[in-house]
Amino acid sequence: MKRILIILVVLFNSMFSQVGIGTTSPDASSILELNTNSAGFLPPRLTTAQRDAITTPAQGLFIYNITTNCFQYFDGTTWSGCLSTKSSILFDCATAPTVAGSYQVGLPLTITNTVTVSITTDKAGAYSILSDTVNGYNFSGSGTFPSAGTHSVVLTGTGTPITNQTDTFNLYMVGEDSTCSFNVVVTPLYRNCKEYFDDGFTTDGIYTIDSDGVGGNAPYDCYCNMTDDGGGWTLVFRHDIAGGLFASDLEADLFNQASPGLATQKYSILSKIDELKSAAPYEFRLFYPNENVRNHWTQTFDPRSGASPIRPVVGYTAINIDAIGSFWGGLEKSGTSTFLDGSVNHTNWWYSIGSQSSYPGGIPGPNTTAVQVVELYIR
Repeated sequence: MKRILIILVVLFNSMFSQVGIGTTSPDASSILELNTNSAGFLPPRLTTAQRDAITTPAQGLFIYNITTNCFQYFDGTTWSGCLSTKSSILFDCATAPTVAGSYQVGLPLTITNTVTVSITTDKAGAYSILSDTVNGYNFSGSGTFPSAGTHSVVLTGTGTPITNQTDTFNLYMVGEDSTCSFNVVVTPLYRNCKEYFDDGFTTDGIYTIDSDGVGGNAPYDCYCNMTDDGGGWTLVFRHDIAGGLFASDLEADLFNQASPGLATQKYSILSKIDELKSAAPYEFRLFYPNENVRNHWTQTFDPRSGASPIRPVVGYTAINIDAIGSFWGGLEKSGTSTFLDGSVNHTNWWYSIGSQSSYPGGIPGPNTTAVQVVELYIR
């Protein structure tokens, strides 16, 4: 009963006089005075999103914003900027942020995934910038401005995109009330170069693919020819005789997978042709770059399955054929000298893919001609 009376007295007095915490004589000009030499006053701490979710904030409402790391108040119409004596650091959003790198579903971001922003500051000093986390990834960066003025700052992405969509990011300057936004387009992880080409990618080069789709194998890089014979070709084999011979059919079937491109002397992902083809028949492009000779055709016969009992192979359809000599008829599995060849249903091994025996002049190529380099593409 005594405690209740004390509480009532305190409440009654607080209605008509000052209240002191840590002092018995609060200042006459205050309604509340906090007095301590071992602690501080801790106001409500909210993110920008939580602040904006407050329904009808009162004029003078005061918070600490943990997104921008500063105090703010509501002036009856809008939230104030940061209440700070720090230097002014502002995003120059008139200069649109520049996004770099490839953003694909399920592919973790690397140091190549960046966004470059323009920032103006009134003096030298440290900075820290972060973004929202959207669709499984975000951007951040920190450093020191060497002087006042406008600077380009590169932020690095981390995380893994979850869904193919357009993501909108907001950037925040830690300790400052300045923001900027930009968009990132996340694309599917394509199965082959043809899918890239069909979605508007027309530049030759290295692309990341996931040839087995949901099969569980990790994505990998490959070389795509997007300009010749209609584009959308995936390089599945390259042999420059300067790199030596292939040791076996096994090596010729899968070799140097992690080093795709036109500079690799011995390269093969022939073991993946069933995953890489876009339609029921195999569509091949056999190319001899030094001679500028190419054969372009389709066949339903799996060239890795064995020797063909007939010439041409089953399902062979010529599209653009530059070389027809030496029993040309598509590709089949060869004998002991090479993995595959195009001298179908014959003991010759011209149009050799995966040469394991030496041949005068280089690699058995088109029309009884030895060549230095041979490439095979699929679409």
